[in-house]
Amino acid sequence: MMKKIVAVFLVLAMLSAFVSCNNGEKSEGKAYAVEEYRTTMQYYDDFKILHLTDLHFGIETDIAHQLEIIENEIEEEKPDLVILTGDNFMYASKGVVRSLISALNSACAKLSAERGERITKFTMTFGNHDNQGDYSRYFINETISEYTAPDGKEVEEGKFAAFIDYEDDDLFGLTNFYIDLVDDRAKDTDTQDVKYRLHIIDSNTYHFVGPDYDYDVIHTDQLDHALNIYNEATADKSYIGMAFFHIPLYEYSDAYEEYLSVSDPSSVGQGVFRENALCGYENNGSYEKLRAANIVAYFCGHDHINYGDFIYRAQADASERAIFSYGVKATNQLYHDEDMIGYKTITLKDITVEEFLTIDNVKENFKNYTGGYSNYENN
Repeated sequence: MMKKIVAVFLVLAMLSAFVSCNNGEKSEGKAYAVEEYRTTMQYYDDFKILHLTDLHFGIETDIAHQLEIIENEIEEEKPDLVILTGDNFMYASKGVVRSLISALNSACAKLSAERGERITKFTMTFGNHDNQGDYSRYFINETISEYTAPDGKEVEEGKFAAFIDYEDDDLFGLTNFYIDLVDDRAKDTDTQDVKYRLHIIDSNTYHFVGPDYDYDVIHTDQLDHALNIYNEATADKSYIGMAFFHIPLYEYSDAYEEYLSVSDPSSVGQGVFRENALCGYENNGSYEKLRAANIVAYFCGHDHINYGDFIYRAQADASERAIFSYGVKATNQLYHDEDMIGYKTITLKDITVEEFLTIDNVKENFKNYTGGYSNYENN
């Protein structure tokens, strides 16, 4: 409830701008081949993702202090990939946007130099607050693109963003790309062994009906695009698919009910959940369509006082199971609980999808760090 009250005042002032770009599908634009939304990273066993969410950097944020905390987390965890799942900004200036993206690139460049051939990169998708700032709709994308090198040229170019978006494409949303973690980036696309495929998806912002609003959903054309990626992008179909976005799917509520219904919740999940899942305005079948696109694990933010992981349909066959995961709110900006600030790490192993979709894998390799509040005590 608190989040909706806060958001009402934020969005009403921007109603006319959002109505024009958020209701309905994108009707014009160029159709790009699915391969043009692909970038790659070298897969290593124990490939580590640092998941950050809901930073809410704005013009009143102590940027230097907040960035120091994030940079220290990157140095401490030594991830291969840093993923931000939206609400990175709220009422930000262009300078705030540039500061975060530049700092992420510098931290990844520094860590990559320390590790030699093992490169660290960063990427992000967007939430309902990111475009509530003093800049145009595509400014964040344009800024990230300044730090994006051609695939495989990161060290040479000094640019460590993994990011693709086409302003003139025919897809709704600002991110609809994917990162393939492959056995050998030097191979041709059709001969690469794809270990994991990470879909970076924009779950969009708000859906308006008259004077009222609710959160939006992943649109139909975006869902079809994910399925086309599975069908067309590479010859290899045996990879493990993961999706990163901001607003939780409707099935997050179902997974939580399953978690509560079993005699031993730790047998199907882990974490702390203090608010209901704040999903989009309708259930448009996003989960079924994404699951058909070989996506078996889902990672979001948005609900600041939830974190953790569920095995959805835990008693079903692996072909019907999935993992639903909340990130950990990364800063003390906007609302939060003091014991629920930090970050998540996800360590990827060279295992089968059946092994991946188990609570043993989740408990061993999905770590939620929530002791970060001490970093913000003087702020």
